[in-house]
Amino acid sequence: MMNYNRGDIVLVNFNSQKKSEEVAKVRQAIIVSDSELNDILDLVSVVALTTNLINDAEPLRIRISKRENLHKDSDAMIEQLRSVSKSRIVQKVGVVSKGEMQKIEYGIKKMLNL
Repeated sequence: MMNYNRGDIVLVNFNSQKKSEEVAKVRQAIIVSDSELNDILDLVSVVALTTNLINDAEPLRIRISKRENLHKDSDAMIEQLRSVSKSRIVQKVGVVSKGEMQKIEYGIKKMLNL
């Protein structure tokens, strides 16, 4: 079984019954849950990515530049924070930088008023 670490960029199958405001299809996402908990639980928490970029939208959109198997610049959509079954993860495609992860953490804290 694959290890899922905080900061991994993974390809996730989000297809399911959904409401219009929820993301769908197979798309990249960033794992934001704790790496140690990811080893124990069958779920991981992720923030979905989109290639529909919105400039100057921090803290709810964090720009992730293309790298490894992330072929286009993308925005992490902080408002699309979800827990998904590990069985929905297709593959790992990269890792975010420490600075990008700090911006994502800040956005989640702002969204959840922590």
